[in-house]
Formats: sequence, structure tokens, C-alpha cells
Amino acid sequence: MAVKDRSLLSLSWPLVVTFGIGMSLPMLDSWFLSRRSVEAAAGVGALMPVIGTLFMAIHAFSQAGASIASQFLGGSKPRYAQVTQSLVIAGSAVLGLAMGVMLWFTTPTIVSLMGLSGEPADAAIKFLRALSPAIVFRSLQGTLTSLVATHGRTMWNLLSNVIMLAVNTILNIIFIGGYFGVPPFMQGVYGVAIATNISWVISAIVLWIVLVYSLEHKTKIKDIKKGYFVLLPDWLRIGVPAAVEPVSFQLFQVFLVALFVRLGDVSMAARVFAGVFAMCAVVFSVGLGSGSQILVAHLVGNKEFDKASKRMHQSLIWSCSCALVIAITVALTGQQLLSLYTTNADILLLAGVLLWCDVVLQPFKAANIVLTNALRAAGDSAFPAVYGTISMWTLGLGTALFLCYGLKLGAVGLWLGMASDEFYRAIVNYIRWRRGKWKSKGVIR
Repeated sequence: MAVKDRSLLSLSWPLVVTFGIGMSLPMLDSWFLSRRSVEAAAGVGALMPVIGTLFMAIHAFSQAGASIASQFLGGSKPRYAQVTQSLVIAGSAVLGLAMGVMLWFTTPTIVSLMGLSGEPADAAIKFLRALSPAIVFRSLQGTLTSLVATHGRTMWNLLSNVIMLAVNTILNIIFIGGYFGVPPFMQGVYGVAIATNISWVISAIVLWIVLVYSLEHKTKIKDIKKGYFVLLPDWLRIGVPAAVEPVSFQLFQVFLVALFVRLGDVSMAARVFAGVFAMCAVVFSVGLGSGSQILVAHLVGNKEFDKASKRMHQSLIWSCSCALVIAITVALTGQQLLSLYTTNADILLLAGVLLWCDVVLQPFKAANIVLTNALRAAGDSAFPAVYGTISMWTLGLGTALFLCYGLKLGAVGLWLGMASDEFYRAIVNYIRWRRGKWKSKGVIR
């Protein structure tokens, strides 16, 4: 069965589990670190938006390339899809190397700008620097995940992520527990970082084997050269704006985290621990949004615009509903979940309130994920990038500052400010989709 004719559920459920596993890795890292020191876990957790900024930039470029390949596959142009894949793989490797080097040299500056000090700062610096050499493998892993999903083989992505989770968990147990003669310096931040690095490498190798042997991809130098001249303009046209919006969003999160830090240790820890469980609601949205993106790209490539719109709306309803239900469930069980990380009564109280604020945020966040992915899949990535960036740094930030400092709501105000940003962007992105300008933005003309 052609990818464009498959159901949203058949494509998306492995992606939901895949992204759930991917998002559980930071939770695992924080949990293992909290066994040694809550301060170290909070310091590393506070910098997750920084790491997320790098990963989102890489992910946006790879998804843009994967969407182009999907349009070619949907339009029965497999040779163009093959060339696109070679170009995207080469580009992601270069991008990953560059970001790893940049992270190594800028880590102390980043930690200082975030306002961290003492043990949280020391832990964050150690973690980021230990992570930086493996960024290239994380880049390749994300790119290969997008390309394999483009062919509808989402079960392979699930398998590679299960392997990654298993490797990460086993190595964390060994390193943190000091088993098999592990030296003391590995029984903390360094051990957690190295476990993550190794899991990325193994996952990337598994996906590369799938792409080469199961999907029969052959990376050729001449394809990269050809792609550079023929496909690079479209990749940049879609990829650069696609990277701007999520990178801007992550930087916005970094700025908000810095505000949480300045509100005190309790606010910072509450934000980190509540944020870990708030991500549970995002899993379904990202999975359904990615499944919808694959379908929309294939359908746009075949000029089936009405069917593409129907698929998008189907994903929109499911993702918003699931996000709301999960957010409520997490808020109801918040105290039990949060107690896995800390027993501090002040942190537990504030983090519990933040999880209830997250109930307001998640449906609009889900809508944004689906709408933005669909617009990118159709080639209309510039609009959500430009409007999203302007909106979050004006309306979103303004609302957050007003609620936090104007109404004296503190951490609660910052979280509700994030919710307002998602609301503003979701409404405008939906209006953009309804107007149908995306129908003229595809790569097959």
C-alpha cells in the first residue's frame, strides 16, 4: 500500500511510542542524577532547552529534507527522493559536527548567561561538554529517523529507539551504581552523559543499516553534488524557515528558564521537574503531527490537496484531545510523580500547581505542532517561522512578564505566559491553513 493511502493511526502509533522513548531519555538522565544530587539534576535539567535548541535546528532541517523526499515519493519520482536523502544525510553530518564544536567552546558562557552557579553550574558544564562530541551522531540519528519514516517504515524507528532506551538505562545503572569497577568520576554527571552518547551512536548505526539494506539507499558522491545544485535551493527555502521557528521557540524557553532561575532555587527545580512530566502530553502531539506531516507531504506531491487537508484536520482533533486528557491525568497524579524526584514540600507544591497550568497549555501546543508540521510538509514553512518568532517574542513574552511581575504570579505567571503564546500562534496558523496558500508551495510544480 502506498504511504499516502495508509491510515493516520498505522503511521503514527509507532512514532508516538518512538517520541515517547526519546523524551524519556532526559527524564531518565534527571532521575539518575537526582539519585546523586538534586542540585546536579536541576542544573542539567535547566539546560535541556539549550540542548533542545540544537536538536530542534537539526531536526527541522532533516524534516524539511524528508518532506521534500516525501513529495517526490508521492509524485512517483523515486530518483529525486534518493538524491534528496543523500544530500540531507551529508548536510546533517556537517551540521552536527559544527554544533558539537560550538557547544564545547560556548558551554561556560551558556551556563553563566543562564544564571546558574555552584553545584548546578558545575554539573551543567560537565554534562554539556561530555555530550558535545556525540552531537554528530544525534544529528544523524534524527535525520535517519525522519528519512525512514518518510518511507512509512515507522516500526524500524520504534525498534531503534527501544534499543537506545535499553542501552541508556543499562549503562546508567552500571555507571551510577559503580558496578564492574567503574571509576568514581564516572558515577555521576560524566557517567550519565557517556551513557547517552553511546545510546545515540548505537541507534544511528541501527537506522543506517535499515536505510541501506531494507530501503536500499545508496549514498553516492555524485548524488550529493547533484543535490547541491538541483535540490539545495528548495531544501534551504523550506529548511531555513523551518529551523527558525523551533530554534526561536527553544531560545524563548531558555529565556523563560533564566527567569525561573532568577525567581529562586524552588522555582527553578519546580520548573524542571514539572517540565519533565509535562512532556508526556507532547508525545502524542508530536507523534500524530509527524504522521500527519508524512501523509500531507505525500498527498501534496500527488496534488491531492483536499485529502491532505482532511488528514491534517483528523490529526488536529486527535492530538488536541489526547494532549488535554494526558495533561489532566498528569496533573491529577502530579504529587505522586513528582515525589520520584524530590521530597521538598515547597518544590512539590509549586510543581503541582504548574502541572495544572499545563492543562491550559497542552491543547494549543498540540494544535501548533500539527499545524506547523502540515504547513512545512506542504512547503509553506516561512509563514509559521516568521509569525511564530514575532508572536512569541512580543505577545508571548509580554504576557509572561505581565503575569509574572505585573500581577505578581511568579512561576505560575511564566507558565501561563507560555500557554498564551501557544494560543496566539495556533489561531493564526489555522487561519493560514484554511486560506490554502500552502497549495502552491510544493517542490513539484
